[in-house]
Amino acid sequence: MDELVEMYLEEMGLSRQFKEREVCQVWPDVVGGMIASRTKSIRITDGKIFVSFTSSVVKNEILMVKEGLIKALNDRIGSDIVKDIIVF
Repeated sequence: MDELVEMYLEEMGLSRQFKEREVCQVWPDVVGGMIASRTKSIRITDGKIFVSFTSSVVKNEILMVKEGLIKALNDRIGSDIVKDIIVF
C-alpha cells in the first residue's frame, strides 16, 4: 500500500512536497523534546529547512550538529530531501 501511495504522489508531482511536510512533522521526534519546545518556527523549501528558536543556546547547538541532524532527518523520512538547515 505504501508503495502504491508513493507511486501516485510521484506521478502527480507531489512526492517532494509530501516528504518536505513530513520533515516538519518528524522534527520534534528527531531533535527531542527540549529542542522541539524551543523551536519557534520551522518551514522547508527546496530542501532547505528554515528554523528559528526561542533560545540562543539551542540555536548554537543546532549549528554545531547541523550535518548529523540533516542525516538523521533524511534517514527518518527515508529520502534525501533535506540539503541544508538555515537557522535565523
